[in-house]
Amino acid sequence: MLLLCIKILYISIHLIIGLYDFSFYRIPNILLGALIVLYGFYAPLYLDMNAFFSSLAICGGMLVLGFGLFSFKLIGAGDAKYLAVASLWMGTHGILYFILFFSLIGGGLGFIYLFLTDYMARLSDWVWIQIQKAEGNCSYLEYVWAGSGMGPEKKMRANIGSRSIPYGVAIASGAIITMLYIITL
Repeated sequence: MLLLCIKILYISIHLIIGLYDFSFYRIPNILLGALIVLYGFYAPLYLDMNAFFSSLAICGGMLVLGFGLFSFKLIGAGDAKYLAVASLWMGTHGILYFILFFSLIGGGLGFIYLFLTDYMARLSDWVWIQIQKAEGNCSYLEYVWAGSGMGPEKKMRANIGSRSIPYGVAIASGAIITMLYIITL
């Protein structure tokens, strides 16, 4: 029962991160922290020490890789952090599948944004407006979106370039697919 709750929370957090990144082009640290806390409940119960330390090493390696990509302006800082936190869950048996899945999905997103830039921008705007409306009707939703209604996103969305691709969507999708099909959480 506990494992099922962890799976549901894991998928829910990734879905929220993907939606948040699609609509706000930001990945809140509080959601990444929630994944780390959830891992803190999962790891001691279901991993041995070798698997735990291997996961930490993979997380550290992906953090270095992510910030290397960030330094070349290939991904955002939030994407780099998210890549590391998502990799923490993969372990040695799932990391290659995770990299494959999020790379394929990210490449697909790149093509979609290349050919449908205006449509994707309008869709992202529509999602953002729906979230803002929901927050207007239920103020507590501002906290679900980790401050989307209280921070710089309120009534405007700065820092979104027309060529930006929300790679958090690809990372979230890759993490969920890997968990469902490869990793037996």
